[in-house]
Amino acid sequence: MKTKIIIASLFLALFASCKNEEKKPVVAEEPKVETFDVAIDLIIKADDEMILLYKDGTNQWFDEDHAVWLGVKGSDSVQTATFNLPEGVIGTDLRFDIGRNDFKGLAPIEIKKITISYKGKKFVIDQDKVNDYFATNEFIVYDPATKQYSFKKNDKGEYDPYFQSKEPLLAELIKVAQ
Repeated sequence: MKTKIIIASLFLALFASCKNEEKKPVVAEEPKVETFDVAIDLIIKADDEMILLYKDGTNQWFDEDHAVWLGVKGSDSVQTATFNLPEGVIGTDLRFDIGRNDFKGLAPIEIKKITISYKGKKFVIDQDKVNDYFATNEFIVYDPATKQYSFKKNDKGEYDPYFQSKEPLLAELIKVAQ
């Protein structure tokens, strides 16, 4: 009988001590997704859309299927427009468009810095070097005195302003991706 009482006491003590323990939920950390990113620090005074088009080795031409769209709120202060390419995609050639091909009399913009990053590596293009790595098309006019880019229609009334990678940038994109 004493044995039964001792076993029952031990069982109750064990049950009571387990009952008071708080169960902590097990939270699995989600792995951080590493994407190829392009961050543009700029002053853009009116709301607009920016589009980063990219080539990744699967496309020969820039197209809508290889584009990241970003709405930008107008501000007199510097803001960062960050484009994250889809997971696993590495940009091998870049083009970024300002606006949706509608001439709205957009005020000039000022690009302060462009940062391209992937898996801890990055390449930074300071304001004075933007034109070394990106070419503007006929719809964009750069003023070196103010460091601003303004926009215009061409002689045919067309409007499609964009910045296109130059050869030196292509080499830097490869370095960031390695």
